[in-house]
Amino acid sequence: MRTATRVLTLLLAISLGARAEGSKGSSSHGEGGGGHSGGSDTGLVLLDLFLNLAWLGAEVAAWESVAASAPPPPEGYQQHLPSGSEEDPGYWRPRRHAQAREGLLLSFGLGGGSMFVSSQSPRRTGAFDIDFRLGYGFSDRFQFFLDMDLGAASFRNSLYGSDEVTSWAFTFRGQTVLIGDRRGNGLNLNLGIGLGGVTRNNGYADQYTWPSGLALAGGLSYDVRVTPGFSLSPELFYTWHQVPNDSSSRDVASVYGMRLNFLWYLH
Repeated sequence: MRTATRVLTLLLAISLGARAEGSKGSSSHGEGGGGHSGGSDTGLVLLDLFLNLAWLGAEVAAWESVAASAPPPPEGYQQHLPSGSEEDPGYWRPRRHAQAREGLLLSFGLGGGSMFVSSQSPRRTGAFDIDFRLGYGFSDRFQFFLDMDLGAASFRNSLYGSDEVTSWAFTFRGQTVLIGDRRGNGLNLNLGIGLGGVTRNNGYADQYTWPSGLALAGGLSYDVRVTPGFSLSPELFYTWHQVPNDSSSRDVASVYGMRLNFLWYLH
Protein backbone atom coordinates (compact mmCIF):
# COMPACT_ATOMS: atom_id res chain seq x y z
CA MET A 1 0.00 0.00 0.00
CA ARG A 2 2.95 2.35 0.68
CA THR A 3 4.23 1.74 -2.84
CA ALA A 4 0.80 2.55 -4.30
CA THR A 5 0.66 5.79 -2.28
CA ARG A 6 4.10 6.84 -3.51
CA VAL A 7 3.16 6.14 -7.13
CA LEU A 8 -0.06 8.18 -6.79
CA THR A 9 1.90 11.04 -5.18
CA LEU A 10 4.32 11.04 -8.15
CA LEU A 11 1.42 11.04 -10.65
CA LEU A 12 -0.23 13.94 -8.80
CA ALA A 13 3.02 15.92 -9.04
CA ILE A 14 3.24 15.24 -12.79
CA SER A 15 -0.42 16.25 -13.22
CA LEU A 16 0.08 19.53 -11.34
CA GLY A 17 3.13 20.28 -13.51
CA ALA A 18 1.10 19.64 -16.64
CA ARG A 19 -1.65 21.97 -15.43
CA ALA A 20 0.92 24.67 -14.73
CA GLU A 21 2.37 24.33 -18.23
CA GLY A 22 -1.18 24.37 -19.67
CA SER A 23 -1.95 27.58 -17.80
CA LYS A 24 1.20 29.24 -19.14
CA GLY A 25 0.36 28.09 -22.66
CA SER A 26 -3.21 29.35 -22.47
CA SER A 27 -2.09 32.74 -21.14
CA SER A 28 0.44 33.14 -23.94
CA HIS A 29 -2.20 32.20 -26.52
CA GLY A 30 -4.58 34.69 -24.93
CA GLU A 31 -2.04 37.50 -25.32
CA GLY A 32 -1.63 36.54 -28.96
CA GLY A 33 -5.38 36.71 -29.51
CA GLY A 34 -5.95 33.07 -30.48
CA GLY A 35 -5.98 29.44 -29.33
CA HIS A 36 -8.47 27.35 -27.44
CA SER A 37 -7.43 25.44 -24.33
CA GLY A 38 -10.86 24.44 -22.98
CA GLY A 39 -10.56 20.80 -24.05
CA SER A 40 -7.08 20.30 -22.56
CA ASP A 41 -8.07 22.09 -19.34
CA THR A 42 -11.10 19.81 -18.97
CA GLY A 43 -8.94 16.72 -19.48
CA LEU A 44 -6.42 17.87 -16.87
CA VAL A 45 -9.18 18.62 -14.36
CA LEU A 46 -10.63 15.12 -14.81
CA LEU A 47 -7.13 13.61 -14.46
CA ASP A 48 -6.62 15.54 -11.22
CA LEU A 49 -9.99 14.35 -9.94
CA PHE A 50 -9.19 10.72 -10.80
CA LEU A 51 -5.78 10.80 -9.09
CA ASN A 52 -7.04 12.60 -5.98
CA LEU A 53 -9.90 10.14 -5.46
CA ALA A 54 -7.59 7.17 -6.03
CA TRP A 55 -5.08 8.62 -3.55
CA LEU A 56 -7.87 9.11 -1.00
CA GLY A 57 -8.95 5.50 -1.40
CA ALA A 58 -5.39 4.29 -0.91
CA GLU A 59 -5.04 6.33 2.28
CA VAL A 60 -8.33 5.01 3.67
CA ALA A 61 -7.30 1.43 2.93
CA ALA A 62 -3.90 1.98 4.58
CA TRP A 63 -5.47 3.34 7.78
CA GLU A 64 -7.94 0.46 7.94
CA SER A 65 -5.09 -2.01 7.48
CA VAL A 66 -3.19 -0.46 10.41
CA ALA A 67 -6.30 -0.45 12.60
CA ALA A 68 -7.01 -4.11 11.85
CA SER A 69 -3.47 -5.34 12.63
CA ALA A 70 -3.14 -7.47 15.76
CA PRO A 71 -1.16 -6.18 18.79
CA PRO A 72 2.23 -7.80 19.53
CA PRO A 73 2.10 -10.90 21.75
CA PRO A 74 3.27 -10.87 25.38
CA GLU A 75 6.91 -11.73 25.92
CA GLY A 76 6.10 -15.11 27.44
CA TYR A 77 4.16 -16.22 24.38
CA GLN A 78 6.95 -15.10 22.08
CA GLN A 79 9.33 -17.56 23.76
CA HIS A 80 6.81 -20.44 23.86
CA LEU A 81 7.83 -21.77 20.43
CA PRO A 82 10.83 -20.82 18.30
CA SER A 83 10.17 -18.62 15.32
CA GLY A 84 9.52 -20.62 12.17
CA SER A 85 8.74 -23.83 14.03
CA GLU A 86 6.52 -26.28 12.17
CA GLU A 87 4.45 -26.66 15.36
CA ASP A 88 3.88 -22.92 15.66
CA PRO A 89 0.18 -22.35 14.82
CA GLY A 90 0.91 -18.71 14.00
CA TYR A 91 -1.79 -17.45 16.40
CA TRP A 92 0.13 -14.28 17.13
CA ARG A 93 1.05 -13.69 13.48
CA PRO A 94 -2.32 -13.59 11.70
CA ARG A 95 -2.28 -12.94 7.97
CA ARG A 96 -4.37 -10.10 6.64
CA HIS A 97 -7.32 -11.38 4.58
CA ALA A 98 -8.72 -9.27 1.75
CA GLN A 99 -12.11 -7.73 2.44
CA ALA A 100 -15.10 -8.81 0.34
CA ARG A 101 -15.14 -5.60 -1.75
CA GLU A 102 -11.37 -5.25 -2.05
CA GLY A 103 -9.42 -5.87 -5.25
CA LEU A 104 -9.74 -5.32 -8.99
CA LEU A 105 -13.36 -4.43 -9.83
CA LEU A 106 -14.94 -5.62 -13.11
CA SER A 107 -18.61 -5.19 -14.00
CA PHE A 108 -20.92 -5.69 -16.97
CA GLY A 109 -24.57 -4.63 -16.87
CA LEU A 110 -27.70 -4.80 -19.04
CA GLY A 111 -30.99 -2.99 -18.55
CA GLY A 112 -33.45 -0.44 -19.81
CA GLY A 113 -35.23 2.75 -18.94
CA SER A 114 -36.28 6.12 -20.29
CA MET A 115 -34.26 8.58 -22.41
CA PHE A 116 -34.71 12.30 -22.99
CA VAL A 117 -32.81 14.34 -25.61
CA SER A 118 -33.99 17.94 -25.82
CA SER A 119 -32.77 18.39 -29.41
CA GLN A 120 -34.88 15.42 -30.58
CA SER A 121 -38.19 15.60 -28.75
CA PRO A 122 -39.86 17.24 -25.73
CA ARG A 123 -40.96 13.76 -24.61
CA ARG A 124 -39.10 10.80 -23.19
CA THR A 125 -38.93 7.41 -24.88
CA GLY A 126 -37.93 3.86 -23.94
CA ALA A 127 -34.24 3.02 -24.09
CA PHE A 128 -31.89 0.04 -23.91
CA ASP A 129 -28.84 0.41 -21.65
CA ILE A 130 -25.47 -1.33 -21.42
CA ASP A 131 -22.76 -0.54 -18.89
CA PHE A 132 -19.10 -1.45 -18.27
CA ARG A 133 -17.02 -0.73 -15.17
CA LEU A 134 -13.34 -1.08 -14.37
CA GLY A 135 -11.79 0.04 -11.12
CA TYR A 136 -10.47 -0.96 -7.71
CA GLY A 137 -12.04 -1.69 -4.36
CA PHE A 138 -9.81 -0.25 -1.66
CA SER A 139 -11.95 -1.62 1.17
CA ASP A 140 -15.53 -2.51 2.06
CA ARG A 141 -16.15 1.21 2.61
CA PHE A 142 -14.82 2.70 -0.63
CA GLN A 143 -14.53 1.63 -4.28
CA PHE A 144 -13.43 3.73 -7.24
CA PHE A 145 -14.05 2.93 -10.92
CA LEU A 146 -14.39 4.20 -14.49
CA ASP A 147 -17.94 3.74 -15.78
CA MET A 148 -18.78 3.52 -19.50
CA ASP A 149 -22.53 3.76 -20.11
CA LEU A 150 -24.35 3.50 -23.46
CA GLY A 151 -28.08 4.11 -23.96
CA ALA A 152 -29.92 3.55 -27.26
CA ALA A 153 -33.41 4.77 -28.21
CA SER A 154 -35.59 5.55 -31.23
CA PHE A 155 -37.23 8.97 -31.69
CA ARG A 156 -39.92 9.70 -34.29
CA ASN A 157 -38.88 11.87 -37.21
CA SER A 158 -41.43 13.48 -39.55
CA LEU A 159 -39.04 13.24 -42.54
CA TYR A 160 -37.47 9.79 -42.23
CA GLY A 161 -39.78 7.97 -39.84
CA SER A 162 -37.40 7.66 -36.88
CA ASP A 163 -33.97 8.61 -35.61
CA GLU A 164 -31.76 6.08 -33.84
CA VAL A 165 -30.08 7.97 -30.99
CA THR A 166 -27.21 6.78 -28.81
CA SER A 167 -26.36 8.60 -25.60
CA TRP A 168 -22.97 7.79 -24.04
CA ALA A 169 -21.17 8.86 -20.87
CA PHE A 170 -17.72 8.17 -19.44
CA THR A 171 -17.60 9.00 -15.73
CA PHE A 172 -15.20 8.53 -12.82
CA ARG A 173 -17.20 7.29 -9.83
CA GLY A 174 -16.73 6.73 -6.14
CA GLN A 175 -18.88 4.18 -4.32
CA THR A 176 -19.59 3.52 -0.66
CA VAL A 177 -21.65 0.91 1.18
CA LEU A 178 -24.71 2.28 2.98
CA ILE A 179 -25.90 -0.95 4.61
CA GLY A 180 -24.08 -4.27 4.27
CA ASP A 181 -22.18 -7.16 5.78
CA ARG A 182 -18.60 -8.47 5.62
CA ARG A 183 -19.52 -11.17 3.10
CA GLY A 184 -20.14 -8.59 0.35
CA ASN A 185 -23.93 -8.21 0.48
CA GLY A 186 -25.37 -4.74 0.86
CA LEU A 187 -26.80 -1.48 -0.44
CA ASN A 188 -24.36 0.81 -2.29
CA LEU A 189 -24.39 4.42 -3.49
CA ASN A 190 -22.17 5.63 -6.35
CA LEU A 191 -21.73 9.14 -7.75
CA GLY A 192 -19.54 10.39 -10.57
CA ILE A 193 -18.55 13.10 -13.03
CA GLY A 194 -17.16 12.95 -16.54
CA LEU A 195 -18.04 13.55 -20.20
CA GLY A 196 -21.07 12.57 -22.29
CA GLY A 197 -22.37 12.95 -25.83
CA VAL A 198 -25.08 12.01 -28.35
CA THR A 199 -24.96 10.39 -31.80
CA ARG A 200 -27.95 10.38 -34.18
CA ASN A 201 -28.52 8.13 -37.18
CA ASN A 202 -31.70 8.17 -39.31
CA GLY A 203 -30.80 5.06 -41.32
CA TYR A 204 -30.15 6.97 -44.58
CA ALA A 205 -26.39 7.52 -44.23
CA ASP A 206 -27.14 10.69 -42.29
CA GLN A 207 -25.21 10.43 -39.04
CA TYR A 208 -24.34 13.30 -36.75
CA THR A 209 -22.36 13.38 -33.51
CA TRP A 210 -22.59 16.33 -31.14
CA PRO A 211 -19.54 17.52 -29.19
CA SER A 212 -19.10 16.05 -25.72
CA GLY A 213 -20.25 17.92 -22.63
CA LEU A 214 -20.22 17.68 -18.85
CA ALA A 215 -21.83 14.50 -17.49
CA LEU A 216 -23.13 13.70 -13.99
CA ALA A 217 -24.21 10.20 -12.97
CA GLY A 218 -25.19 8.11 -9.99
CA GLY A 219 -26.72 4.83 -8.96
CA LEU A 220 -28.22 2.91 -6.05
CA SER A 221 -27.42 -0.81 -6.17
CA TYR A 222 -27.74 -3.90 -3.99
CA ASP A 223 -24.99 -6.53 -4.15
CA VAL A 224 -26.02 -10.16 -3.70
CA ARG A 225 -22.88 -12.25 -3.20
CA VAL A 226 -23.11 -15.53 -5.14
CA THR A 227 -19.50 -16.73 -4.78
CA PRO A 228 -16.54 -15.22 -2.87
CA GLY A 229 -15.58 -13.19 -5.95
CA PHE A 230 -18.83 -12.75 -7.87
CA SER A 231 -22.05 -10.81 -7.18
CA LEU A 232 -25.33 -10.00 -8.88
CA SER A 233 -26.10 -6.31 -8.44
CA PRO A 234 -29.45 -4.82 -9.56
CA GLU A 235 -29.14 -1.03 -9.82
CA LEU A 236 -31.32 2.02 -10.20
CA PHE A 237 -29.28 4.47 -12.30
CA TYR A 238 -29.45 8.04 -13.60
CA THR A 239 -27.20 9.82 -16.11
CA TRP A 240 -27.39 13.46 -17.24
CA HIS A 241 -25.11 15.33 -19.61
CA GLN A 242 -24.92 18.46 -21.70
CA VAL A 243 -25.25 18.41 -25.51
CA PRO A 244 -23.28 21.43 -26.82
CA ASN A 245 -24.41 22.90 -30.14
CA ASP A 246 -23.84 25.96 -32.31
CA SER A 247 -27.14 27.64 -31.43
CA SER A 248 -27.90 29.72 -28.36
CA SER A 249 -30.07 26.97 -26.83
CA ARG A 250 -28.55 24.59 -24.30
CA ASP A 251 -29.55 21.03 -25.10
CA VAL A 252 -29.27 18.23 -22.55
CA ALA A 253 -29.79 14.47 -22.46
CA SER A 254 -30.69 12.15 -19.61
CA VAL A 255 -31.29 8.44 -19.08
CA TYR A 256 -32.70 6.69 -16.04
CA GLY A 257 -33.82 3.13 -15.44
CA MET A 258 -32.81 -0.19 -13.94
CA ARG A 259 -30.18 -2.73 -14.94
CA LEU A 260 -28.62 -5.93 -13.66
CA ASN A 261 -24.85 -5.81 -13.15
CA PHE A 262 -22.59 -8.86 -13.14
CA LEU A 263 -19.84 -7.87 -10.70
CA TRP A 264 -16.44 -9.42 -9.97
CA TYR A 265 -13.84 -8.55 -7.31
CA LEU A 266 -10.50 -10.17 -8.16
CA HIS A 267 -8.16 -10.38 -5.16
